[in-house]
Amino acid sequence: MIGLVIDSGCDLSGKYAEKEFVEVVPLKIILDGKEYKDNEGLSTEALLSYMENALPKTSLPSFDDVNSCFESLYERGYKEIIVVNISSGLSGTHNFFRVVADEFMKKHDDAKVELIDTKNISIGAGFIAIKSINMIEKGAKFDDIVKALKASVKKSKVFFCVPTLKYLKAGGRIGKVSATIGDILNLKPVITVNEDGIYHSIAKARGMQRAIKELYKKLKEFVDASEVELAAIYTSDSSEETKKHVAFLNKSFSADGIKDIIYGSVTQSLVCHTGVGLVGIGALLKG
Repeated sequence: MIGLVIDSGCDLSGKYAEKEFVEVVPLKIILDGKEYKDNEGLSTEALLSYMENALPKTSLPSFDDVNSCFESLYERGYKEIIVVNISSGLSGTHNFFRVVADEFMKKHDDAKVELIDTKNISIGAGFIAIKSINMIEKGAKFDDIVKALKASVKKSKVFFCVPTLKYLKAGGRIGKVSATIGDILNLKPVITVNEDGIYHSIAKARGMQRAIKELYKKLKEFVDASEVELAAIYTSDSSEETKKHVAFLNKSFSADGIKDIIYGSVTQSLVCHTGVGLVGIGALLKG
């Protein structure tokens, strides 16, 4: 049987994360030296409130956190395991999971683990996990699933905007100069993850409303004439301003005939690097 292990940064929605053969390993958040697991024991509202005056930190899960997921699947008969991680260019998560997987396979010589570096973040990585789940449920073979997932990495894309770049700047995930100038001029970049798996600004607009329009424009350029397999809208909060942006994006998707949108909130470990007001969209292309 085939099992799936992912990190919480993939932002897999509940109905998928709750599958019997799926294990989600939470990343960690650190506030004033106190550790929290992603979405456990701390509300996103409390996190955002903390971020008004201080900067949180994030960290990788422990060896035991990851290994226990492998062991749980193995004990239930899942000896072929696929691992889906957020980009190795943005986090040490993928490489750390590889270390744990190698140790696990040394212990269990009848187990097989294949890791997928999605070169993506949030639901952009989650799309790859969802594709894996769908193929597992259809009875596809392990090697065929792995091959399909690796081919899908370049067909998954997310685009997002944030009201302020200070959190990305603080985390060293975007250039300090561009972040400072952007905030002064009220320029809101449309950010994606490039082929190297790192953040990349592909457009700018003055103010969030214009940036959201540019956001959808960039998604349309990515989709072009292709058929969309999965699409999503993700946010970091549910403020009235955010709801207005989501309504615009819903209308835009509908006008282009893109249905069955996946909705979700970015996990807290990602909120730490983006802050309040994040709006993101994504698509996985068929084929």
